[in-house]
Amino acid sequence: MKKPIICKCGFTLVELLVVIAIIGVLVSLLLSAVQAVREAARRMSCQNNLKQLGLATINFESAQRHFPSGGWGYQWPGFSDVGGRNGQPGSWDFSILPYLEQNAIHELGRYSSPAPQLDADLRKRMQSIVPTFNCPSRRGGELFEMNPACMPCGDQRGLLSPIDRVARGDYAMNTGDGAPDPSLPNLGFWPSDFTGPADVAEATVLTNTNRWPKVPRDWTGIAWIRQHVALAVITDGTSNTILYGEKYICRDLVRSGLDFGDNEMLYGGFNNDNHRSTHPLWPYLQDQSSLILPGSFGSAHTGGGNFVLCDGSVQMIPYSIDPQIFRHAGNRMDGKTIELP
Repeated sequence: MKKPIICKCGFTLVELLVVIAIIGVLVSLLLSAVQAVREAARRMSCQNNLKQLGLATINFESAQRHFPSGGWGYQWPGFSDVGGRNGQPGSWDFSILPYLEQNAIHELGRYSSPAPQLDADLRKRMQSIVPTFNCPSRRGGELFEMNPACMPCGDQRGLLSPIDRVARGDYAMNTGDGAPDPSLPNLGFWPSDFTGPADVAEATVLTNTNRWPKVPRDWTGIAWIRQHVALAVITDGTSNTILYGEKYICRDLVRSGLDFGDNEMLYGGFNNDNHRSTHPLWPYLQDQSSLILPGSFGSAHTGGGNFVLCDGSVQMIPYSIDPQIFRHAGNRMDGKTIELP
């Protein structure tokens, strides 16, 4: 009778550890590759958002013969039944809603509505999310807290009481490369104390007496308080001038409303939540921790952020761009010929 063959083969502990290590490396490489693919898809989605915003704005300009204005002030929402000589209280993001097929949101909260109805409609609008206004690498599809320590937040004209959660946006219009006001070292040339008139009657008085905030002499962008431009005054060319771009937000404060460049509602009036500058004082960079830059363009993406130019074309601009070239890209009329990277 033959003896049974006993196999003495097996893994040693060292061999097992080596196999586990190899598997760990392969998994980490696979996860990195998956994350890279997902980020590439998010970046592409962000570029598509800006393409839609650019197209909507070009259609607005074709209909109105000028680009959207900056609106009245940061405590004002937009109103579809207010305009004329006083201009639109809401900023560009409110004005282009009909051109994004968002008429229902645009018509919510008419200024002439009875107070209870106006309050209810404005609350509904302020919590209406339009994914086109959000970069998916940063956020999307949710509401965000209003900062209770910042008094203007939630105290919008037409509301009977503050609101605690609102929709927010990740894109800002170009105000140009104007030199910051030395009396406002933390805000550049945004008038930090101008919340807007008390009501439409006061707005009419400001218009008739020419007492709206004085437009900076070196305002060189596409919008400012009540100010807008027509194609004819973009003398550097629409393909050389920034229309919108991704805005910088402190990475730690994206959800809290504690970054005062990201503490207001979407669809509001002029403020640094929806307008940014290309002046070198406001460095263009990727979102950082523990750093608030309410005047800067920036992005959650690595390498660079996305921008749409005044001709509707979309371009990724690297953070490594020369600051002076980036500055010229925000100026519609300095006569500089630039070539974006």
